[in-house]
Amino acid sequence: MTRATVGLAAALVLLATACGQRSHVSIMVDGTAEQVAKGATLARAAERLDLHPRAGSLLDVEGKVLRAHVFPGRLLLNGRHVPSSTSLHAGDRIDLVAGRNRVERREREIRPVPGGIPGNPQSRVERTAGVEILVRGAVSHKLVSSRYRTTEGPTTVERAVALTFDDGPSPTDSLRVLKVLRRMHVHATFFVIGYLVDAYPDIVASERKAGMTIGNHTYNHPEVPPFDQLPHRLLEDEIALGAQSLARIGITAGLLRPPAGATSTAVVRAAEAAGERVVLWSVDPEDWRDGVTAAQVKQRVLSAVQPGSIVDLHDGGGDQSATVAALPGIIKGIRHKHLRLVALTP
Repeated sequence: MTRATVGLAAALVLLATACGQRSHVSIMVDGTAEQVAKGATLARAAERLDLHPRAGSLLDVEGKVLRAHVFPGRLLLNGRHVPSSTSLHAGDRIDLVAGRNRVERREREIRPVPGGIPGNPQSRVERTAGVEILVRGAVSHKLVSSRYRTTEGPTTVERAVALTFDDGPSPTDSLRVLKVLRRMHVHATFFVIGYLVDAYPDIVASERKAGMTIGNHTYNHPEVPPFDQLPHRLLEDEIALGAQSLARIGITAGLLRPPAGATSTAVVRAAEAAGERVVLWSVDPEDWRDGVTAAQVKQRVLSAVQPGSIVDLHDGGGDQSATVAALPGIIKGIRHKHLRLVALTP
């Protein structure tokens, strides 16, 4: 090959290289440099470079996938959404934007409650006209929340009395109270303290097995400052931790009695958020006071009790011997008034 021929070949190679460079442009794809044909469109580049933004899914109200990959992602050119037929130029930037997961829409259903609903807070065994408000996932139909609201209508007071016991479980008095209730075929309601449930789970289990209703009396029974004046986060934690102690032994708390009956709109809302209704009382014999006698406890209850009464007694928090001794007479006296003894229901 002559020197002239070699020179011509080299020139042709340089020319071809230059033409090749001019036939492509450099762009950035998610921060990486890529080459595409000059004049290529966004759609052509996406096809050649296999650009497929991740699609989003439809989730149910619990965050589980209902329908996978139904919300496509997008390709942005220089930060903007443009037609796929747009031509690319040197230095253009393509960003892959993943499709967003979306949660199913929620639907609300309002339905009347036959027989009415208890108040919230509740201080008597009575029912008022009301409705149940249900919120469900529109696709999955999973229940999100259920709450009750009173409406205009009559209030029905039951010819019944609810005996309730606070501040247990106690390894002595709770078992003595339970023995009397069993012997006299009475169902009652126990509002238990979380840390004591952790210490004496078998006692609470025995109460539940005997047909008693078990309610939440918070975890630590805070009284200073009053429960309704606690910071909102602490108030919620006390309710939640008390419920968790019961959940560990298979009991779902549906009722809350705030310590010392200290309630407020904030307490009611926090209880509702936890799926619980606030229960107070209408008869308080102050059986927790030092030096009180069984005769005094019995007289205070029977002189005040009437249809619909909720009686606040104690099976913990100190020596409740007077309450235990007064209990048979209280039960007989209430029955003598032709009133039923009932456990509260969530």
